[in-house]
Amino acid sequence: MKHPKYLLPVLGLLIVAATLWCIRHPRTLPENQCSPVYQHYAQVPGIQASFVKDFPLNDTLSIDVTFLQATTDSAWTLLSQDFGVKPLNNKIIERHGKNAVSNRLAPKKDYSLPMDTTCRTNNDLLLISRAEQIICIFHVSSSWQIKEIEDWQFNAMINRTPLKTIENEQ
Repeated sequence: MKHPKYLLPVLGLLIVAATLWCIRHPRTLPENQCSPVYQHYAQVPGIQASFVKDFPLNDTLSIDVTFLQATTDSAWTLLSQDFGVKPLNNKIIERHGKNAVSNRLAPKKDYSLPMDTTCRTNNDLLLISRAEQIICIFHVSSSWQIKEIEDWQFNAMINRTPLKTIENEQ
């Protein structure tokens, strides 16, 4: 069977166009497949909320992350209250500067409370940047994930990688 001469070039163009479309239009999840904390803050004025499914921490581990950034002072006040964010003490500011990123474990059911000490996996790991007004919630399901997140944070700190890069992984 003889194929028209233009079939192969057209097929090649279609493959290139489909590839470019996939790159330019990343997959987005329906809101009901995102974290409950994302669903809660997605429509709050002054808060830019993102959910990254399977954020790659390293070669072997991916984890879901909710990224919240306040774009107004009132929104940061709301996030600070809801997540129990306290101001940095002077010793930390002297040692690490105002751009220090802190972390803490917080119960999955209420992020404003102290860590659930009965079981570490009842908590999620929060990374908090007061200078950028950002809170990243790493949705933890096992204890070894917490260690891997802390290692990732340490490497990000050494490389001066801003938390904003997580949102760009969408």
